[in-house]
Amino acid sequence: MRAAFHESQGGLEVLRVGDLPDPEPGPHDVLIQVKATSMDRVDVYWREGSHGMTLRWPQHVGGRDISGVVEAVGSQVTTVEEGDRVVASGERTHATLALAPEDLVFPLPDGISFQAGGATPTAGRSAHQALIEKAQIQSGETVLVMAAGSGVGSFGIQIARAMGCRVITTAGSAAKRAQAVELGAELAIDHYNDDIVAAVREATDGRGVDVVLDHLGTPVFAAAVRSLAPEGRFVTCGVTAGHMGELHLGQLFVKGITLMGVGRPDNQRIAATMRGLLAMIAKGQVTPVIAASFGLDEIAEAHRLMESSDFFGKIVLVP
Repeated sequence: MRAAFHESQGGLEVLRVGDLPDPEPGPHDVLIQVKATSMDRVDVYWREGSHGMTLRWPQHVGGRDISGVVEAVGSQVTTVEEGDRVVASGERTHATLALAPEDLVFPLPDGISFQAGGATPTAGRSAHQALIEKAQIQSGETVLVMAAGSGVGSFGIQIARAMGCRVITTAGSAAKRAQAVELGAELAIDHYNDDIVAAVREATDGRGVDVVLDHLGTPVFAAAVRSLAPEGRFVTCGVTAGHMGELHLGQLFVKGITLMGVGRPDNQRIAATMRGLLAMIAKGQVTPVIAASFGLDEIAEAHRLMESSDFFGKIVLVP
């Protein structure tokens, strides 16, 4: 198979593209011809060696999301067969072939492109799990989604809107804020220059929001908690900008705030989340937002764009 990989950690110069041995499915695995996959922030961390990441393979192939056609199945696989169009969660997906466990392989909804499918699993299920399963958002509530331009943010805005919620969001540029409003947010706040808490209170007549969805961490944590209404819920699915935050415990008990994280769900829970998310996509309630598409030979450009944060939605790779 052809793959994008690196054998050491460092700058963009460590990235390579070349031939690696084809993966072989185990009894419960599905081998998929990858038509589209995507970049996650963690792919940059693996390449840099930051955030405690150390290489797991001699040739580290990034990626977790798969959209494509089933090439072969393991001896115990019964739910999919060769030739099926699927979307899946696996590993080492920045390649022409990738493996996924059978229970994390799903039919690609009719009318959904491979690129849209490849942009969906990791970011989409994170937002869906955080908002619907953890925070249990309800119609009529107000949700603050941090970082609208991220994959999680772009999915979160749409999921909250589909559930009948009012959405406030943040973004670091005028272009991203305009895109967020087009996507369904009622208000987009400049998280670099605006007072997030003041803007939220003004937009909610001083009450605050019912739910905050965050994956940034340190830079926005204090503002996120202060933006919550009494009995509000804060849910995190990442700490891409920092993992430490200060918390006023007095405000926690006085306001009755709930803090939660999405956790590390097992495959059964991931599958349930994915089925719910794909149903929303099939109905047109949620549309994966694709910021840019690159071929494998352009892997350095994909990493460069991810590092810049100058994009809205998901960065897709088309092997």
